[in-house]
Amino acid sequence: MSIESASLLDLPGLAADGKAAYEALYQRWEKSGERRATTLEAYWKILESFAGFVDWMPLGQIRRKYLLAFRDHLLDRGLSMTTVANRLGMLKSFFRVAVDYECLPENPAERIALPRRPRVKARVAFAAEDLNRLFRSPVYTEAFRPLGGGREAAYWLPLLALFTGARIEELAQLKVADIRHAPGLGHYFDIHDGDNGQLKNLASKRRIPLHHELLACGFLDYAKSARRPFLFPDLKLNPRGKRGGYFSNFFSGYLRRKIGITDRRKVFHSFRHTFKDTCRAVGIDEEVHDALTGHSRPGASRGYGNEHFPLAPLFEAIRQFSIEALEIGHLHRSAPEIPQLPASGNAISAYYGVDVSLCLKSDQPHIIARCQDDEAALCIADNRIARGRLPKGKLLLVQAWVEIHRQSLIVNWENARCTGKVFPIAPLH
Repeated sequence: MSIESASLLDLPGLAADGKAAYEALYQRWEKSGERRATTLEAYWKILESFAGFVDWMPLGQIRRKYLLAFRDHLLDRGLSMTTVANRLGMLKSFFRVAVDYECLPENPAERIALPRRPRVKARVAFAAEDLNRLFRSPVYTEAFRPLGGGREAAYWLPLLALFTGARIEELAQLKVADIRHAPGLGHYFDIHDGDNGQLKNLASKRRIPLHHELLACGFLDYAKSARRPFLFPDLKLNPRGKRGGYFSNFFSGYLRRKIGITDRRKVFHSFRHTFKDTCRAVGIDEEVHDALTGHSRPGASRGYGNEHFPLAPLFEAIRQFSIEALEIGHLHRSAPEIPQLPASGNAISAYYGVDVSLCLKSDQPHIIARCQDDEAALCIADNRIARGRLPKGKLLLVQAWVEIHRQSLIVNWENARCTGKVFPIAPLH
């Protein structure tokens, strides 16, 4: 019998009983485009979850009412509206394939509305009391270094998350070489996606200064002793290739069983909420704390990415960052020293890994350009280096930028000398 005379429902697999039919549907969807392994795994889990919910009902019997019931089931489990919408969207793509093969007359997952209900946050910040209980727990007071927690990672990852706002995977994949130093400012993390690292989005590529509390707790000493290349070599990859996956599971269990924090909205990601809430509480500008946490917002000022956000305001923000009622003095190996940032420079632009400030202590208009461990002062009038050095390629970029903006730079410098205030100048594109 030719395929033209056969029912498309009778194509191999799709008319099978139970799980085989859903596996066949998944295979036909999988062939419809190139996708990452993690995406394929996530989609299969959703299809399998729905199929189990309807007791592996034959594909031809799936109707809209079953999708509505599944939606309500997900909402009753406490999943966020966004998560439920995403999962319904995944199912819609599967049933679109089923419609194409005439297994279904129409897509039952089309236009499934979500009911309006008061928004309940899926994740919430830690209170100071939660943090104090955590940092008085066995990991911090009894040298408890569980293998499931990645040994030393169990000690440092919560502290790093609290004072950087970084995501678990961003911290778990850090290497010793990702700790950089900016002359006149201090040490910072270079968060990037090189050497098979995985970042959530473009804005996640950024620089985060090390808080003085981390320095007081001896983090740099730990980094010097860490086995290269990874800061936390005892973290093991999970089946999805994530270095922080197993740790996240360990930490949630540790919170519940060892510390007694039973609110399931409080997980490792809660450190990120704590960081954002604290930034707002101490008056850090939203644009700055977005640059620190790798949040992307629309606007021309973000066109060149968070990794090019000027370092000076980031260091100033971290200097201000302070959590009221936090008690971690017992973890200090030295007295905390709140850094005093140099007053000789005022950030005005950043591009291609170079931060540019005005040098207001000079008698003539000068800028200071910094690139990782290198720094140079350039005379605005003739574009020559007055002191310091920059890599040749970076120097050429800075000099080209000065040629473009010389008049604005001079006006900016003269105004700042009178008022103490600078205005930003467009980066080099």
